[in-house]
Amino acid sequence: MGLNVVWVGELGFPVGWAGVQKTTLILNGMRQYGVNGTVVNTYGIHSREQNYNIKTEGSYKNIKYIHASGSPYRSNNFFVRNFRKVWGIINEAFILHSLQKKGHLDAVIVQTERFKSIVFYRILSKLFSVPLIMLYVELYSALSTRRGIRYKIDGYLYEKYGFFLIDGIMPISDYLVDIVRSRNPDLPTLKVPMITDFDRFIGIEPRLSEKYFLFCSAAAYIEIISFILKAFELLKYADNVWLYLVASGSDIEMSRLKEEINKNKKSVRIRLFSRIPDSKLTELYANACGLLIPLRPTIQDRARFPHKMGEYLASGNPVVTTNYGEVKNYFEDGNTALIAVNYDITEYAEKMEYILLHPERAKEIGQNGRMMGLNNFDYKVYGLKIKGFIELIISGY
Repeated sequence: MGLNVVWVGELGFPVGWAGVQKTTLILNGMRQYGVNGTVVNTYGIHSREQNYNIKTEGSYKNIKYIHASGSPYRSNNFFVRNFRKVWGIINEAFILHSLQKKGHLDAVIVQTERFKSIVFYRILSKLFSVPLIMLYVELYSALSTRRGIRYKIDGYLYEKYGFFLIDGIMPISDYLVDIVRSRNPDLPTLKVPMITDFDRFIGIEPRLSEKYFLFCSAAAYIEIISFILKAFELLKYADNVWLYLVASGSDIEMSRLKEEINKNKKSVRIRLFSRIPDSKLTELYANACGLLIPLRPTIQDRARFPHKMGEYLASGNPVVTTNYGEVKNYFEDGNTALIAVNYDITEYAEKMEYILLHPERAKEIGQNGRMMGLNNFDYKVYGLKIKGFIELIISGY
């Protein structure tokens, strides 16, 4: 009948960005080897105005999904919204119990940034006698978005006790692997870097209407966007070159971003895209002369490995980044990417300019990057590794 894995903790499936995309890739990677995946969303987070047309229960790319609260959408009514959250938590337990009775529950994978969620799913996994395995993609205590005493306490509990409440863990970086081993050296660990679908660009022919650099980011990362804007402003050989920004966020965040763009001396050559379909984003990747993703010398960026990096590599176009975090483990400057040694605007602009001055060599670097990525980050390869990891944990449970 095959292995049955239930994924919890990641809200919004099947629509979303990096977290949802990684969920899809891991479950589909394992599906090739006989693993059945189900995603349980505790409650809905989508707005009806976005017209996603999501069902309460359905299937996406052969992955079953359920919204435990009874709706994939976030209600505007305060009482309805909070009732659904409570009901979603309660019903999630019933759903797991039902899956267990049917023989469709062998292991639970959780992806969460909250300690209380780890405790909740630990209790459920014990009740249903199945192992709990965590996907660990960020050092949550280092996130700039998690400020205040409540988040500090949660981050402390997460990193001090969370690794003792699970049966296995899949960190995304060496930095996170080291943290896990320093806390609980006996915990079964499998490093799973950022992964991507390299078949995404098969059959897509580049159509170069104009030359542009592309940067994708949440509008909340205004510091990094400002860094990109200033680097673009420094380019000397860019009279016919554009900067395309793909960003989404709240009205306040988008307004602040537009202000930053308007202040730029080359604002007339900057285009902003927001909430575009995946097909349009793929087209933008395929036609870019360079794909931008600077990492900062911060704990957050040393610990993470952006999902966007994999999508960039899959396009076969040159990636421009900085020498921090996982970049040091996989990339070589001038061969598989263009890498600024420091998080420095002038250095970064020089790497961007290299693409304009040496377009043929830049294309070779892009293709080399794609081959390196295919060898290291293909979701199909990791599907088998993750399946074996889960089976090993189950055998010793």
